[in-house]
Amino acid sequence: MAFQYRPAFLDLGTGYTRSDLLTDIGAGMLVGVVALPLSMGLAIASGCKPEQGLWTAIVAGILVSLLGGTRVQIGGPAGAFVGLCAAGVNQFGYSGLALATLMSGALILFMGVARLGKAISYVPTPVVIGFTTGIALILLSTQLGPALGVRDPVKPIDNLAERLVYLKDHLRAGEFSWRALVCCASTVALIQAFRRISTRIPGALLALLIVGGMSWALQWEGEGPNSVMTIQTQFGGISHGLPAPALPSLGLQPNWHIGELMQRMKDLSALALALALLGSIESLLSAVVSDGMSGFRHDSSSELIGQGIANLVTPFFQGMPATGVIARTSTNVRAGARSPIAGVVHSLTVLIIMLVAGPLVVHVPLAALAGVLLVVCWYMAELRHWPHILKAGRSDAALLPIAFLLTAFIGLVQAILVGVVLAMFFFVKRMSDTAQVEKYSSQDLTEKLQPIPKGVEVYEVRGPFFFGAATMIRDLDSNAGEHARIMILRLRLVPFIDTTAAFSLRELHASLKYRGGRLLVSDVHTRALHDLERHGIVELIGVDSVHHDLASALDQGTALLAQSPKQAIPVVH
Repeated sequence: MAFQYRPAFLDLGTGYTRSDLLTDIGAGMLVGVVALPLSMGLAIASGCKPEQGLWTAIVAGILVSLLGGTRVQIGGPAGAFVGLCAAGVNQFGYSGLALATLMSGALILFMGVARLGKAISYVPTPVVIGFTTGIALILLSTQLGPALGVRDPVKPIDNLAERLVYLKDHLRAGEFSWRALVCCASTVALIQAFRRISTRIPGALLALLIVGGMSWALQWEGEGPNSVMTIQTQFGGISHGLPAPALPSLGLQPNWHIGELMQRMKDLSALALALALLGSIESLLSAVVSDGMSGFRHDSSSELIGQGIANLVTPFFQGMPATGVIARTSTNVRAGARSPIAGVVHSLTVLIIMLVAGPLVVHVPLAALAGVLLVVCWYMAELRHWPHILKAGRSDAALLPIAFLLTAFIGLVQAILVGVVLAMFFFVKRMSDTAQVEKYSSQDLTEKLQPIPKGVEVYEVRGPFFFGAATMIRDLDSNAGEHARIMILRLRLVPFIDTTAAFSLRELHASLKYRGGRLLVSDVHTRALHDLERHGIVELIGVDSVHHDLASALDQGTALLAQSPKQAIPVVH
């Protein structure tokens, strides 16, 4: 199939009306207002400056909308990246995260060009829900510190266990602020109250404005033990506007050489792979959700290309990893978005607010931003799906907690890889259980056929004839009757035959031939016959040994016995 890349933006066509444009502008403005506090909060939780989250929402949001394969996708920083970004910044600094983002962008771009978008969609739902819940727990662990007023709440940030130990130690030392807790709890309560009124209300931004105003009016802002930390006191404010594009610092020495760069890339390879896998899965899941809500259909390969380009560009604007985000995309669709123009307007709205309201934003308490992200954690966790999956069957019930625990305590890449491998194992086991080999007697034949003569045994194979079921064929020879010389395999219910199963047929043929017997097959439909020919089985047993129905196979078996009336050679066990 020839490669085709077509951004969804090119599909607007002449059917796009002035009314659609106005609707997109309104939806984009709403999502931009929603994205503003989320982008800052996610950047802070990731160990970056708040404006870096805003720059990512602006640059990546525009690129994902214009170059991606989904009409209503919203791109930007995501809660799913927080654990990875925080660990990356802590270990390698922002320069390391920038290089890892570039590497992940190249990987995502390659997956799009190689049309691997469909393959990513094969990750089983229990694995996806499990690591999504694990990511939510990781994000929650980064917000407990600011919610409780802990100073410098993001250190250390290598893993969940260390964050919890760090938090416990500081709380024992008396580093707790009831004012911060009030700000956090008030923000959560206000967001939920606004959500009950209407999902179109930008509850997160309004909650931040109200809580920030309360903190300012009560003079809680400051750096003392009983004060409330804000963006101003923690970061000294935020930059107003978008920085000029520049080559990102990659953490190399001034006179670096190619070997140093390769070693740095090797050190960052695990982080880059995790960002690429997680970003690809998150963006395609978001695209699937938007399809179900909007009625449009996305192009997974084009979507990955757009995501890859966005991650290749954002580091040049001091940005963070970006992907399609389910919550903001859903908000966009609910607001009536019809095209990628809404995503562009969303980014421009973030830029305008950043330029105009920057002096006000710096007074937002970090505890209030933590409240916003705690709400995000709750909806990200997908806990409502757990009871259904746990009741679905033993394999799915095992995959879900395994993926969750691996994500929360080991790593995202390991969770995805182990989850997929286990899912494949359970699938093979389930398919093997459905495959059966049944021996026929003359009384079992419902067709009007001659009785099965002595010396002939008929077996029917049911289900996929693959490596998981090949041992059943190998067992036929040892379980065959004492005087069996002709063996007929009825394959009418076999959809395909793989290489391992074909080798088991070769072994069965060799054993029967050694005893002076013969292997016949019957009721072979087109696909199975093609597999037999492809694996050389037809040539091995002879074209005359392949029959379209059981009657002709029995006729040949009877004739073969008549041609060789000598007593059958006993089966060698």
